[in-house]
Amino acid sequence: MAAEERNDGSAGGRSSEEADLDARRRALGSRLEALEQKRTEARGQAGRTGSDTSGMGRGFRYSADFVSAVLVGSGLGWLFDHFAGTRPWGLIVFVVLGFAAGVITLLRLAERESRQGDR
Repeated sequence: MAAEERNDGSAGGRSSEEADLDARRRALGSRLEALEQKRTEARGQAGRTGSDTSGMGRGFRYSADFVSAVLVGSGLGWLFDHFAGTRPWGLIVFVVLGFAAGVITLLRLAERESRQGDR
């Protein structure tokens, strides 16, 4: 009996409810595709207009990473000098090591950014 309710009486035909449901599903699908396309376009435009901001953020990150590496090297050198009594040689050596670590970090970050930009 349930099969008779779904069928509108014609052999192999669909009921008007199923046809309406299918038409609404297709309309909803096309509206969702249009919304997704607008969202994708908006992301593309936001990426283009926000490039200055992302460049500024990258610059702050690079400078913070570099300065923190030098400061950590300075702190370790001061601690080494304080406990080993080798003033000022520990500080000098560790500041140079911190500077080198900062430069290496900058090079790695720049390489990672260039690889991501190529994609």
